[in-house]
Amino acid sequence: MTVDWESFTNNTIEAAEVRLLGLVDVPSALALQKLVVHEVKRQSRLSAAVLICEHPPTITVGLEGSLLDLPVERRELESRLIEVHRVQRNGGTILHQPGQLAVYVVVKLDECGLGENEFRWRLQDAIIETCHDSRVVARRGDDDADVVSGRHGLVCETGIGFDERVTCFGAFLNVSVRLDEARQLGRGLRGERISSLNAERVRPTIMAHVRASLIKHICENVGYPEYHIHTGHPFLRRVQRASAVEGRGGAS
Repeated sequence: MTVDWESFTNNTIEAAEVRLLGLVDVPSALALQKLVVHEVKRQSRLSAAVLICEHPPTITVGLEGSLLDLPVERRELESRLIEVHRVQRNGGTILHQPGQLAVYVVVKLDECGLGENEFRWRLQDAIIETCHDSRVVARRGDDDADVVSGRHGLVCETGIGFDERVTCFGAFLNVSVRLDEARQLGRGLRGERISSLNAERVRPTIMAHVRASLIKHICENVGYPEYHIHTGHPFLRRVQRASAVEGRGGAS
């Protein structure tokens, strides 16, 4: 038997770590992402990570976004308990809410052998394949590099950040979101059609099935066909507990 010794190098791709986080506020998710990016950079424990969660109603404004994408002033939104955060990712203004899967993908581009554009295309391919698994026809946007659309409108936006050739942020897939709210800001406010898997199918979509399909296709498309799935993260519990303590302290 001939052994391909060149395949046994320090650059051999390991399994990805997938974390199912449930409902997480955006600041806590970003704090965890920062930790994971650091670990992937050092590769002391992680080669790649995928964080999947849903967010309570929150707006993030990317590098191409503007406060003009909001239907009302930021102060009024926050009075409705809808926080607004500027974030370091490509793309514009996105409304996050339960029923939308937020996917944060952290990989080293050099290890995957991908450029920045190719990484975005691979991520969008994974979204399209996930939609097809749910019997939804989807495609990349004709004039917009950051969207995946179904027959009735946008179903997913990609917003990617890069930190020394390590990726962060990722994609935001509308599964069962409230479309009336999604259409009131960002692309919806500019007249673009916003949709979801539920709207495309005209019937409910099982979130667990979408998550499983999404994990499989993302890991395969970015070069990590082997992956391990975990629920939650110890750091995230510490962050949320600290926030709760601060909240009680501020109210006293």
